Amino acid sequence: MDEITSVLLVDDDVVDRRAVKRALASGLYTNGIVEVDNAVDALACIKNQKFDVVLLDFELPGATGVETILRLKDSPALESTAIIMLSNHSSDDIVLECINAGAHDFLLKEEVTAAHLKRSILQSRKRKELEQELFDSYQKVKRLAERDPLTGLHNRYYFDEALSHLLEDNARSAGEMVAVMLMDLDKFKHVNDSFGHEMGDKLLLAVTARMEKVVRANELFARLGGDEFAFACGSIQLLCDVRSIATRFLTIFEHPFDIDGHTLYCQGSIGIAVSPLNGKTPEELKRFADIAMYRAKHESTAKLCIFEDNMQQAFLRKYHIEQELRHALQVREFGLYFQPIMHNQAICGAECLIRWFSGSTTCQPQEFIPVAEEAGLIQQLGRWVTETALYTFAGFRQAVSPDFYLSVNVSPKQLSEAGFALFVAHVIKKNGLNPAQLVIEITETVLMQSDEITRAELQALSDIGVRVALDDFGSGYSSLSHLLNCPVDIVKVDKSIIQFINDNNLGHKSVLEGLALMLSKQRISVIAEGVETAEQSQVCHELGIHSHQGFYYHRPLPLTQFTSLLTQ
Repeated sequence: MDEITSVLLVDDDVVDRRAVKRALASGLYTNGIVEVDNAVDALACIKNQKFDVVLLDFELPGATGVETILRLKDSPALESTAIIMLSNHSSDDIVLECINAGAHDFLLKEEVTAAHLKRSILQSRKRKELEQELFDSYQKVKRLAERDPLTGLHNRYYFDEALSHLLEDNARSAGEMVAVMLMDLDKFKHVNDSFGHEMGDKLLLAVTARMEKVVRANELFARLGGDEFAFACGSIQLLCDVRSIATRFLTIFEHPFDIDGHTLYCQGSIGIAVSPLNGKTPEELKRFADIAMYRAKHESTAKLCIFEDNMQQAFLRKYHIEQELRHALQVREFGLYFQPIMHNQAICGAECLIRWFSGSTTCQPQEFIPVAEEAGLIQQLGRWVTETALYTFAGFRQAVSPDFYLSVNVSPKQLSEAGFALFVAHVIKKNGLNPAQLVIEITETVLMQSDEITRAELQALSDIGVRVALDDFGSGYSSLSHLLNCPVDIVKVDKSIIQFINDNNLGHKSVLEGLALMLSKQRISVIAEGVETAEQSQVCHELGIHSHQGFYYHRPLPLTQFTSLLTQ
């Protein structure tokens, strides 16, 4: 124990302090022991000196040991300090109360011997060390979860959270407004198609650099994804001020961008919604700003537009999609594609993906699935996917190993209705499958917004043997508590992280390595999504992630091509 340099002993009983000091002197340490008999003096000592161990009496004058711990925990000087509670009385409730408050161990005073105290200090310091390592790892993942991996800007999750707080603060200020602005780049897809995605990424970085020069400290700035950016600012009194702010943002497009010898002329379109005139929630304001941006992009020569109540183009489109969906559900116009999931270069499963080729308004899942959710059609659509997927699986299961599994995406609204787990169990039994051969994929939105029904359905699925996968981990808010408190068996790391793991980006690589190690300790499997290159595949293997999914291996395939692949 040569590494111990100081011990703080907090106890108002002189006899007890002498006993503890004798134990320290006999088996552990004889110097650097500071004694105080109350919580106030203990706090004062910690402000002026760093301690390796604090031995704290449970019953102190003026404050209990638990109250003292809670006050001590806020001190930065205790980042590497182990706290051991000492007491003449013991019960399970007292012990748990102390541990939950932050103590690393609990000892009865009558049990304090040199050997016992030494062992307790050794174990407590190791617990503190592991606790600090886990916290540091969490902080790294949290920072990554709140930042866009390409531009370094705040991401969608952070923007939504910050906007909620901004709206709450503004609600207490009479006569003031909050403006939400969404901006995307005109013809950005053309840049990607003509010059490649690398050039598109460089353009996004150049736009970000210019924007950061004109965005002021009190203005929230984030990248929501793709070429879409978001702004928010409060304490606005006049609508003309909103237009002035948006115009300031658009000045960055007055001059072309010079990237790798190419001169790119780029414009942005901004849609604006104002609270409380247009709405009072982040969801309403972003939705109306999105409608206004659509108008600015397609109809406005000024390239900016403030939402007005008569803007119905987007709503009309959604209406037509909804009507087509209702008809398509009646006549079963949908199909399924299967994207193989690899483990050590072999197919171990597949993700089942819905396709709608006959839709005249849209055929894109990322467009019609949100409409199905808003229109209340997702339950019917989701049930069709699950039934069709498992029926199809039963047809080709003889061609695969018993460990092969099928992964099906499930909407939060499906899980929010009681009976979903019973439905899944019935379909599994009907097709003669093993529950372990089905994986239900959910996004973290399910866990963030979960109610008692959702939690019960997830647990019921887990109880019957169906595995649960957390999809798109790292694309937004990624809470480690969800992995520990919910029945999650698999984590699918989002492609936005995988795309940036290489020797030139050690930050992403080290965070992913720490995440993979932590999940393996929790016996949670990891799948790397969006693997598109041999380098990404190799790095994932080096980090201990051996299950992959992405275009580097296979694109989503129709059933005939997929079963043909399985038989090869």
